[in-house]
Amino acid sequence: MRKFSIAIIFLFLTILTSSSIAGSLYPEWILPELRRYPIDEYLFDVGYSNGTSEEAYKKALVEANKKVSTKILKQVVGIISLNKGHVNYQTVLEHYCAVLEDYCSWHLVSPALQLKGLKHRNLSVDNARSEQETYAIVYIERDKLKDIYKDQILELQRNINKHLKMAQSADSDLDIDRTTRNYLRTYPLYESLKEAQIILLGLEYAYDPSNAFSKLVRSATITNENHNRWSHKQVIKRVEKLQQNSIGNFNELCKVIDSQLSQQINSPNRKVSFYPLMYEDSEFISPFALKFTEVLTQEMPEWVFVDPMLELKQEPINIDRFNQGIPPLKFSASCWENGNGITIRATLRNINTGEFLASSVVEFLKTDMRDNIIYQPRSYDDNRKEKDVFNPRYFVIEHPRGNDGDVIEHEFPPIGGLTVDLWTDKGQGPLSYIEDDKVTVYACVNQPAYLRLLNTHDNQKRALLVDNFYIGPEDVNKNVELGRFICTPPFGFEFFNIAARTKEFPNIETYEENDYHYLVEENAEKAAELHRGFKPISKEENAQHIFGAKPIIDDQPSFQQSEAQLVITTMGK
Repeated sequence: MRKFSIAIIFLFLTILTSSSIAGSLYPEWILPELRRYPIDEYLFDVGYSNGTSEEAYKKALVEANKKVSTKILKQVVGIISLNKGHVNYQTVLEHYCAVLEDYCSWHLVSPALQLKGLKHRNLSVDNARSEQETYAIVYIERDKLKDIYKDQILELQRNINKHLKMAQSADSDLDIDRTTRNYLRTYPLYESLKEAQIILLGLEYAYDPSNAFSKLVRSATITNENHNRWSHKQVIKRVEKLQQNSIGNFNELCKVIDSQLSQQINSPNRKVSFYPLMYEDSEFISPFALKFTEVLTQEMPEWVFVDPMLELKQEPINIDRFNQGIPPLKFSASCWENGNGITIRATLRNINTGEFLASSVVEFLKTDMRDNIIYQPRSYDDNRKEKDVFNPRYFVIEHPRGNDGDVIEHEFPPIGGLTVDLWTDKGQGPLSYIEDDKVTVYACVNQPAYLRLLNTHDNQKRALLVDNFYIGPEDVNKNVELGRFICTPPFGFEFFNIAARTKEFPNIETYEENDYHYLVEENAEKAAELHRGFKPISKEENAQHIFGAKPIIDDQPSFQQSEAQLVITTMGK
């Protein structure tokens, strides 16, 4: 019997259920090393780099660190997504957005989250290997990492209390400037506190999604933990009253953001990696975002904004950004809409250390804005549904669980598992193209695989651009051009969805129109199933399957499939 299971509820139970290395990126001799780190006791992963120099070891460590950070973030994102119908779902998303936005596809390449206390080893050196490549492992006992972040939470709370007392003292003296400055200096501390909470939750080996989400809700909705410490929400409200900002256009909005950030960080006249404003937790560029970016760069002349995606064009996304000339300071922002209210949340962060340096939260009413602005991206509901149903997934077939093997969805690949990266000549995203622009699409896989590339237009018509494109051993870990395309109507949002698998894809029914091969199936969920080549089973059957899963690392996955997605905004001239 062959069945298809969605393994989200207990992510960590399935991380290594089929993590044999044979036939994948990592060699067989690494298996005995992995057995030293039981998955229920340790958080760990392996990084790889060509060469045997100290620089190669550093690159392998960077890769391994990215992987363990990604595991933490993905587990928490999984918890939140399972509670989409909860009344506080949107509140939780907004509360943790500065931390979780690093999970979005264009940040996932290099999440700013830097875990503390990780140990590392050069597996190639320790095992006296003679190959011209380096394998590094980073690891830590889960309980030890929990202790580290519990201590950090206490330290952050002490620092927050210190600034709150200083602010309240200045408030008593009617010194508005000093009061505001001390309140604002708690903002990055609150973001660090949220990140520590996320890490503790993501560290759990097994969890109940409902109880785990309840912890996030309590933190996001708390108004006063005790009489000594205000919540971040309370501090934001107090700063709002102190500043009494009148925001009626983009210039006034950007001046407030500049003022808040400048009171938290010294000498900001440095290059900053600038990521376009994001609408809530999507990757869509709205008319509001375009205008915001234009005015912000004008109103903050002391900041030199650099687009990191243009700096990295035509490069695979699994690279060491630390050596690519990308500014270590990262500015990112998101727009949250609640009825007539709009909240802009912006953060400045050091991507090398993971430290939150400054944060800005500005609230205003849409009716106060003199400019007629559309905040939500066009066709948002339809495009959001399309994005969600095609969100990247990972699959393996595990033989020990059934006669013919069970198809299991993993939240991320087993160690050494198949991965696929996708980008265009402008980078990974957010991306925008104008009518008649040429779009070149690239991919990279870490082991031989067949590729299928689907392009969803703004009208939800899905064009099969590439099918069963084979990348052989000679092109593994190389930039492969999949095709060149022209930006044409309909304009709006488009998606590139790529799937890579170790066996050929089954046929998919299409029809030809204007030189495109469109999928006959119009329903989004069914089209996603056809694109992947699988049909899901019920949640009840899936839950039973996951409860029976036992983490072992010696199984050989006979089949692997990995996916990636790009979101693109297209515009007429």
